[in-house]
Amino acid sequence: MIMAAGKFTPLDLADVTPYVASMLALIVVAVALIVLTVVVSRPRRRTSPGTGAHRSTSDKGEWLAEIEDVRFRFQTGEIGSDDAFSELAGIARRFASDRLGRDVTNHTLAELHAVPRSRSNGKGLDLLRQTISALYPPEFADAATQAHAGETSVDEAAGWVSNLVERWRS
Repeated sequence: MIMAAGKFTPLDLADVTPYVASMLALIVVAVALIVLTVVVSRPRRRTSPGTGAHRSTSDKGEWLAEIEDVRFRFQTGEIGSDDAFSELAGIARRFASDRLGRDVTNHTLAELHAVPRSRSNGKGLDLLRQTISALYPPEFADAATQAHAGETSVDEAAGWVSNLVERWRS
């Protein structure tokens, strides 16, 4: 009807420009929000702190190789049982230090019991305490006065330390 009456006038470009500009601005904002959502929702890579030479969880083989090296050197007569027990205790302590993120290499058994237990390190810390407790008699006892200390073999002690390495969950 409007066209028939001749009152139809096309819109001028100046009349449409604000609407087109608003529409383009909304499209740009929508695309930016979509891109931002994709970037923010991507899973972050976990980075573990590299505090020790044996930091990654896939390197348990390196620790186990150290244990086997002590066992081999003892069996070939390169080191004695006292040295083997001492080295095995050192491996256990260095491994635990690496996993705990704090130095426990010189901690006594009493100091190990004082290390705070958390949800992430609790079971591993218990294993360390048991291992060091089991290694103390053969490492420090006098075989002449404490006969039971001589009953523990280097292979058995190496098994304890291997068990610690294999069962620790980081």
